[in-house]
Amino acid sequence: MNENKTDSINYIFYLQTKAELDNSYYVMAEVLNKINISLLPILADDLKNIDRHKKYHLISIRSDLSSAFSFIQLRKTFLDSAMAAGKIALFDVSSFSELDNASKFQNKNMYRYFQLPQNLKQIAMSVAVDYYRDRNLQVEWPGGRRSKLPSMEKES
Repeated sequence: MNENKTDSINYIFYLQTKAELDNSYYVMAEVLNKINISLLPILADDLKNIDRHKKYHLISIRSDLSSAFSFIQLRKTFLDSAMAAGKIALFDVSSFSELDNASKFQNKNMYRYFQLPQNLKQIAMSVAVDYYRDRNLQVEWPGGRRSKLPSMEKES
């Protein structure tokens, strides 16, 4: 069973808000690639059409007004409800303030905020740690084994 987990493809989506990718994408992709995580750019429209039965991880970098406005539009139409349902875990790297209802999502481990300016390589390492921690959580029965009483029958 553990062999299947190591063979799985590890990827995190990168929210692409412009026609061309920023330099931040290449910096983070380089760091994450060394740790066996692929960083896949995705447009907001494509993000709405992904399989809703799985949990996905998404990095959003809001460093200018145009990316902030497109992020707000995505939040209104899709992102907040997906995080509330536990389908998207968002890593928000921003020079703006964190989400207004961030504590609700942080309690569910669906939201992590990084304030810019920060070193993008350190942010990528923190994202990787959170990603692997989230992926490797094993769901086990918390009660352990069922107890058994010794047999009360007489031996013949």
